[in-house]
Amino acid sequence: MRDTTGSIPRPAPLGKTAHKASAGATSKASETTLFCIPHAGGSASYYSQFGSFFPGHVTVHALEAAGRGRRFRDPLATSMESISSDLFEQIKPVAGTAPYALFGHSMGALLSLLCVVLAQENHIPLPKALFVSACATPKSFCNKPETPISSLPPEELWRHIAEMGGLPEEIAASREFCEYLEPILYADFTALDNWQPKHISPLPVPITVFLGSQDPLTERKGREWKRLTTRDFSMQSFHGNHFYLQEHWSALAAQITSQLVT
Repeated sequence: MRDTTGSIPRPAPLGKTAHKASAGATSKASETTLFCIPHAGGSASYYSQFGSFFPGHVTVHALEAAGRGRRFRDPLATSMESISSDLFEQIKPVAGTAPYALFGHSMGALLSLLCVVLAQENHIPLPKALFVSACATPKSFCNKPETPISSLPPEELWRHIAEMGGLPEEIAASREFCEYLEPILYADFTALDNWQPKHISPLPVPITVFLGSQDPLTERKGREWKRLTTRDFSMQSFHGNHFYLQEHWSALAAQITSQLVT
């Protein structure tokens, strides 16, 4: 198993993003589909510009969980198991026939990991790589806080989101959008707060960890992901807070591309 940390490569040429609601479309064998899973409260639209920074052989496919974005009419799920199972069903059509990789930010990192576990349990080909962003390992979620985030009143919940850097001014100023987003946040944090992670044996999938230099998540915590792979491990830090990627889409895409071609 190789452990590396490297400099950020130059941005890759422009590529493409898949915008369909499901992963039913086929991929050419020479291409890699990068499935992206967003953070708590996030939707597939968060990755709307990500695909433009990849070369043509990488197709970004942002997954949509129930109850938001394109699937806003579907009932919200409130368990990590049900959310990951739903996302895995979207991945399966491509995973069974063509190369793919997974990228997840924050809560999405955990869901990405659970999708890899589901692929292994269901004898589906495993991804070429797993990219986890701004998130501790499942083991860290075994110790629950005295006050779960899902139990906070709305004012404190929004304060928590703002402190993490996830509340742009245009969202904070829109009462209508906040009212739309609030139940999604509570559902996602309920899933995290109630989650009892099971033991996960090291997976034969390379893992790359991305961190924000000003995120409370430390590099020491990030390096704990190394225990979950029998393959190569690497870690890259970007300047910024928990939502560092909003300022580094190009460099992040270049880093992922370099990992997919090695």
